[in-house]
Amino acid sequence: MLIKRSISGRIDKGSISHNNRVFIASNVDKSRTHENITLVREDIQSVYHELFDKALADYNARQKRKDRRIKNYYEHINHSKQEKPFYEVIFQIGNTEDTHCGTPEAAVATKALTDFIKGFQQRNPHIRVFNAVIHLDEETPHVHINFVPFATNQTRGLSTRNSLSKALEQQGFKGEGKMNTCTKQWVEHEKKQLAEVMKGYGIEWEKLGTHEQHLDVLDYKKKMRAREVAVLENKVECTQHQLESTERVLRDADETLARLDQEYAEKTEAVEQLDSDITDKSAELESATQQLSVNQQLLQVTSAKIAQINDIDSIIVKHSAIGSKVTLSEMDYNSIVELAKKELAAEHDSAEKDDEIYRLKEILQALNKEKALWTDERSALHKTIDKLRSQVRGLTDQLSALKAKYDRVMEFVEKFDLKEKLANFLHPISNIKKHRR
Repeated sequence: MLIKRSISGRIDKGSISHNNRVFIASNVDKSRTHENITLVREDIQSVYHELFDKALADYNARQKRKDRRIKNYYEHINHSKQEKPFYEVIFQIGNTEDTHCGTPEAAVATKALTDFIKGFQQRNPHIRVFNAVIHLDEETPHVHINFVPFATNQTRGLSTRNSLSKALEQQGFKGEGKMNTCTKQWVEHEKKQLAEVMKGYGIEWEKLGTHEQHLDVLDYKKKMRAREVAVLENKVECTQHQLESTERVLRDADETLARLDQEYAEKTEAVEQLDSDITDKSAELESATQQLSVNQQLLQVTSAKIAQINDIDSIIVKHSAIGSKVTLSEMDYNSIVELAKKELAAEHDSAEKDDEIYRLKEILQALNKEKALWTDERSALHKTIDKLRSQVRGLTDQLSALKAKYDRVMEFVEKFDLKEKLANFLHPISNIKKHRR
């Protein structure tokens, strides 16, 4: 003869730390926690890599703009307003009056739940289970199933992406309004599958009404303890977020300080090089100025020589009686010849000096312009260095404040004896392995 038991099933918010007993709520009997059955326990980020890495790489390869690329799909979904990183569904057989944990009826229900989970993944090809636990340390046996939904062959975004509605639609569940959504259809379908498994253990599904007074005890007690669980979760998760945020900011600050130190060193080296270049150019400018002065003096000497040539007019000319020839004394003739030679040389020398002076003036102007540009650049670099120094001081102050905040967070963790719980929450896989050893 079949016995009748109710079946409860629903989509829940989901808390991995609660399911894996990282923290213990007041409705849990700690003496029976070791009886809980862990069926699946995997790292969610590893599951994300398994499901989405190829689609993510293909998506990023198509993006021409770097800001459209997604570095980490898990973090991307974590900050999404539309999708959740994971979902949870809970199934329970019976209630506290007819299937209380520790009774023979509860033992049979536990076997049925275990067999139900074994076929769950195969029945749901677009649901990836990464955590599944049967709780036997509360009132009634029930199973928490945590999963990541994934829809394939998508035309928008990643070709394989996180979407519960799309994943269920690909499994044949299409929503028909708010009263008959795809999730309700899916949960009802899984309850029917559980009912089939229960038949093999002599249990018939007793269908109850859907009004509030017919809710199973687990639902009722969870509502009554919602605030307590939320506070405990909030304490651990807030501490975790504070630690992660502080560590991330400290890491970013260290990287920024290192970058600023490097930039400061480079700018300082550039200023020193610029100072050296300005000194060299100033020396060249001074040399060019001196050379111009020398050439101007030479030009004055040449002008004086030309003036001497003009004195030829002062030579006394004697006219001979024969024809119109001019007769000069030998001394005057030699003077004229000498002056003529000097005039030719002076004219040639003067032309060269004029060219040289013109060239030097052009060089002088170019050097002055270059010097002015370097002086402006040096001034700008000094301002940049001052700004970098200010940024370094600000970041140093910020780093000190963050370290003080980090110390306060750790004091909070130690004060409320959350250190071990926080370690288990941050590294659940490694701690489980330690306990198994």
